[in-house]
Amino acid sequence: MQKNWHNLLDFMRFVARRFKQDRCVQVAASLAFTTLLSLVPLVTIALALFSAFPVFEDFSAQIKVYLLSNLVPEVAGKIITGYMQQFVESAARLTAVGIGFLALTAMTMMLTIDHAFNVIWRVARPRPLLKRLLIYWAVLTLAPLLVGASLSLTSWLVGLSMGYAKHIPVFGMGALKILPVLFTTLAFALLFELVPNRHVPRAHALIGAVVAAVVFESMNRLFGHYISNFPTYKLVYGAFASVPIFLLWIYLSWLAILLGAVIAASLSYWQTPITQGQSPAARLLDALRVLRIMAQGLQEGRVSTLAELSRALHLSYDALDEILSRLAEAGLVCKAEKSGWLLLRDAGHVRAAELLRLFVLDAGVLQAGAEDAALRQWLADCAALLEQGADMSLRELFARSPA
Repeated sequence: MQKNWHNLLDFMRFVARRFKQDRCVQVAASLAFTTLLSLVPLVTIALALFSAFPVFEDFSAQIKVYLLSNLVPEVAGKIITGYMQQFVESAARLTAVGIGFLALTAMTMMLTIDHAFNVIWRVARPRPLLKRLLIYWAVLTLAPLLVGASLSLTSWLVGLSMGYAKHIPVFGMGALKILPVLFTTLAFALLFELVPNRHVPRAHALIGAVVAAVVFESMNRLFGHYISNFPTYKLVYGAFASVPIFLLWIYLSWLAILLGAVIAASLSYWQTPITQGQSPAARLLDALRVLRIMAQGLQEGRVSTLAELSRALHLSYDALDEILSRLAEAGLVCKAEKSGWLLLRDAGHVRAAELLRLFVLDAGVLQAGAEDAALRQWLADCAALLEQGADMSLRELFARSPA
């Protein structure tokens, strides 16, 4: 038991370190500002989609009530809702060009989220821009429909709880109060699993989402309690008090979301040794171990998944992603379905010297130049000797060192 507590404390310190390294406090401020600019376009697109589907038309008013009661602090919510209603009504009269501009403005927030998550998950290369835009557009169009479906379910449960099923515990008001937390957890889990350009285990995404949702809901309650019982901010800001309150709420919300993202990303890294893959020689050794498993998979006619490689080699997803990205750039492996990877060439046709050049010998540094030409030539000669010693196929190398 004491060991488990020590492990938990070590993990919390590790998360705090990564939270600081990824500059999440500054990123949350940037996301808060971007969210403020993108809020009107997002709401406009959402309400426009609701009006396009008659089944959800009656829920437009309920959406506002839902958001105000579960998301936006009540004191600031009334004034902000009035502003939002005016903005949305004005935006509804825009032309196709104006609506397109609103959509682009809304996508800037998604691009900022994508960049922040890729930094947290140590993603070297993001998805191609077109693919990212298609994913973001799907999110912007499908999310309102999912919200409408959740509101339909909530209304149905409320009807049951007020009628013949009111004596059934599962339909009680306690269960209804949990629904917003469950929906928030689901939304965060999907965000953590789908947005980063990396395989995120569903369990890790769910754990991070649960923490983010609990912190998010607790922050909302504490924030609302402070606003209701300590209204001194009105003396400073007067009639404009709702604006800084709303901005602060957005900022704290993003801090909660980024904390959950860091936890989800840290779970994979924490379960594996953090010293591997730090030096070029260690990365080369890890790459050879990865290729040995993938060569076995090629002989058996199957792909190698990240989860399989991580379990077999005790490597984090961060380290595996770096290794596989380099191998893919060299044309040695390619990404298959889902999180699977496939070796493109037989191990007998891959020279060990290729891996040596790829992970240890930097060709750009070894090229002779006007500056320090003699030293560069000496390094090139040493590299040539190393490559000569590594002039064998991976199949021969693996035969010398069977798994």
